[in-house]
Amino acid sequence: MFVAGATGLGGPLYHREQMPEDFHESFIDKGYRSPKSSPFQCVLSVFDTTNETLNFWTHFLPSWYFMWVIRDLSDTLDFRHDSFTWPLLAYLCMCCIYPLASSVAHTFNTMSDNARHICFFLDYSAISASAFAVAIAYRAYSFPDELRFTFPGDWFVPAAFINSLFCILVSCKTRLMPHSITRKIMRISALGWPCVFSTFPLTYRLLSGTLCEMTLTSTYYHAVSILMMYVAGFLYGTHFPERLFPGRFDIIGHSHQLFHMCTILGTMNQIQAILYDMKEKKRDLIENWEFKSASTSIGLVGFILMVNTVIVAVYSVILYTKKTKSA
Repeated sequence: MFVAGATGLGGPLYHREQMPEDFHESFIDKGYRSPKSSPFQCVLSVFDTTNETLNFWTHFLPSWYFMWVIRDLSDTLDFRHDSFTWPLLAYLCMCCIYPLASSVAHTFNTMSDNARHICFFLDYSAISASAFAVAIAYRAYSFPDELRFTFPGDWFVPAAFINSLFCILVSCKTRLMPHSITRKIMRISALGWPCVFSTFPLTYRLLSGTLCEMTLTSTYYHAVSILMMYVAGFLYGTHFPERLFPGRFDIIGHSHQLFHMCTILGTMNQIQAILYDMKEKKRDLIENWEFKSASTSIGLVGFILMVNTVIVAVYSVILYTKKTKSA
């Protein structure tokens, strides 16, 4: 039985103490939607002042911006026939998908217990595939010159693929675990490691690259992108600033909103960096171009999305089976 507080377009809003434990957000006291919302109520709630409203808009609007970026670039780049653009296209598609998946998850996760888990299964799937697409784009355009034809260069993409599988398998598993510090550490590690791994070559390039690489226009944008990634990770893991002032940032300014904004700023700078590398390093890259087949870029990202979809389906079945047994 829930006792409603304020009422918005999407229905009554509740206090943390009135919500089931699975719906609690750390240090967020109010602005919760009903855990039994209808799909229509979920859609209307994005225009309410709930603790999820800005989680939706801070990713939904950028996803459309990234679609516009693809449309704008298609006027000057031949995405259909030029293999030099295919890793970029695979990466940009994931730039559109991961914030869109996140905004959908934050919209519909209050329909039921199972819906909440499945929404975030899909969110983790998009994060996993996005991290893999970043690795492909970095390997194609931004990899340090002295590492391109070495063991780290040869195994960077396969390792990124394995990391992406680790990401979705472990992060989905944590949703079936009871609340604990172990679950929190496992989820942060699973979601963060593929992103950190993909930046290793860029960090090496920024610290020990050749003089030519240091003077590339992309250097600044790569540095800002990596910084934003670590700031986002810090916010996600620490729940700052609401940890210091519980209840003060429930609607505006809590860590997940700031985390979203940092990831988007990081992606925007990442896109600029990759585009500059494409332009300024093209002559050197094209001589030994390694992504001549679409299967090595677009195909691989499509494949990881299919694998992730199967994993999400398996975890969804496990979830329903577990709920049936406990009923």
